[in-house]
Amino acid sequence: MDKKVTPKVMMAILSAGMLSFLGILDETATTVTFPTLIKDFEITTDQVQWVNTLVLLVIAIIVPISSQISLKISTKKIFIIGVIFFLVGLIIDIFTPRFDLLLLGRALQGIGTGIGLPLMYNIILAQVPKKQLGLMMGIGTMITACAVAFGPVFGGIITEYLNWRWIFIISVFLILIGLVTGAYSIVQINELKHISFKYGQWLVIAASLVSLMLAFTNIVKNNFFSFQVLGLLIIGIVFLLLWLKLSWNDSEALIDPHLFKNLRFSIQLVCYCFAKITTLALGFIFPIYVQVVNHGSVSLAGWILFPGAVCDALLAAVAGKILDKKGARLPILVGIIASVVGICLMIFSGKEILNLEITIYYAIYYGGYGMCFSSLMTSGLMSISKEKHAQGNAVFNTLQQFSGALGTALAGTLIAISQNTMTASKSTLTAQGARWTFYILLCLIGLNFIISLIFVPKK
Repeated sequence: MDKKVTPKVMMAILSAGMLSFLGILDETATTVTFPTLIKDFEITTDQVQWVNTLVLLVIAIIVPISSQISLKISTKKIFIIGVIFFLVGLIIDIFTPRFDLLLLGRALQGIGTGIGLPLMYNIILAQVPKKQLGLMMGIGTMITACAVAFGPVFGGIITEYLNWRWIFIISVFLILIGLVTGAYSIVQINELKHISFKYGQWLVIAASLVSLMLAFTNIVKNNFFSFQVLGLLIIGIVFLLLWLKLSWNDSEALIDPHLFKNLRFSIQLVCYCFAKITTLALGFIFPIYVQVVNHGSVSLAGWILFPGAVCDALLAAVAGKILDKKGARLPILVGIIASVVGICLMIFSGKEILNLEITIYYAIYYGGYGMCFSSLMTSGLMSISKEKHAQGNAVFNTLQQFSGALGTALAGTLIAISQNTMTASKSTLTAQGARWTFYILLCLIGLNFIISLIFVPKK
């Protein structure tokens, strides 16, 4: 008899998802507060983007060890450890008087989110029957998509009528609810083993990600051929090659590099990353755009993004259902086409985009993103053996977070360059930096369409 998704399994998925939900909720909620944070802490646009870039980078560093942690520590303990890190980070965020301490709190939240995100998908992969896998992966994506939907509105209302610190105060109560339900519902999903932890492999992966991210964000203030940019890029690549050397002949590698020999897995992973870069870049741009260029309030910035995020959440679940019946190709291609249309409308809307136009174009783009994003991950994981699912999941979630950090840094960098190197009003320069970003994002999503036509299976 086929397995069924029991209420207890659903509660376990939602409880583990609470960590990733709150991580994304706080990320998108704080995005609309960036102009307020810039004033409160007397910092610049390229500095404030680290409030979210750092979280995504920390998640990207934590996720690679998730597969090995799950073999050494019980599933329930992993969940509780993630909650503790997240809770400590929230407390620091609530009381911090300084920007550097705010970053520390956000980094600890990133550790908690980095533990919770792969845990949710591992529970789905281990406890959900294959015929419902597309739907439940879509629901898993919808959990974080709901956070994206409510985050900007939540952050805007809280900041306008209370204080941005209340974003983290409310998150404390929500994570405690998740702790109680998770302690009851989460069960062991795999056999524990005595394995040696791959510290060396993990450290070189972390060093590579950090070096590459620092190089990218330093472009604002340094020449490309300086050590701060080109030097760090080279260091990042060297660490990446060192990881490849350490892992290639290791049968118990932290992340099996032989996974990438599967072309269908690798190519869909690339498309997945391009989609995440684009989405986080737009999520960074529009809250600032509404407030700086169109002179709207912080709560208005949140409401303008809300319809798009709702489209993302709903269509992620719809795409999962279509995938179960028709395969991944249909939701992926339809989603990419919608995303291309949305970005083209942003580019051809004129020098400055009106708030109503932002609402419509963002909804078109984000609905398409909801269709293709979880489908790319599900299709990519289904192209490898079940024994490799935990590692494949770790790869997808690692590069998802790193890509998100790149997207945020890309938008922040281009807007900062526009503001620092040209002479005009701040609103005009912000709009110009946004337009530069749109052109780059259109290229990425256009490549996604071409690649998907070739490599996404028809059935």
